[in-house]
Amino acid sequence: MKIPVIYAMNYTVYLENYMGNSFIHCDCHKWTKEIKLALLQDVNTLVQIHRKPLLAIHEIGDKKHLKFLSLMGFIYHSNFEGTDNIMRQLYVKEFKMGDK
Repeated sequence: MKIPVIYAMNYTVYLENYMGNSFIHCDCHKWTKEIKLALLQDVNTLVQIHRKPLLAIHEIGDKKHLKFLSLMGFIYHSNFEGTDNIMRQLYVKEFKMGDK
């Protein structure tokens, strides 16, 4: 179940717990440079508050989503096969003590 953790005028960020792991989801309603910077700051703050890595599932071939993950500081972790037998990729944004 996705739980909204950040409400902003132009985006909503959700966390979903699955087997002790925190998966992040984001719905963006509008995109500008200012919104990008605010979202990045909010996600970085969330990582510091949450104090655990955040995981994101990437549909292979979705170039726009891949660019978004990179912009938000997520790094490739591994490939996995979903319960629907489709290969996907797992990306992670690590919590680092002392990061701001």
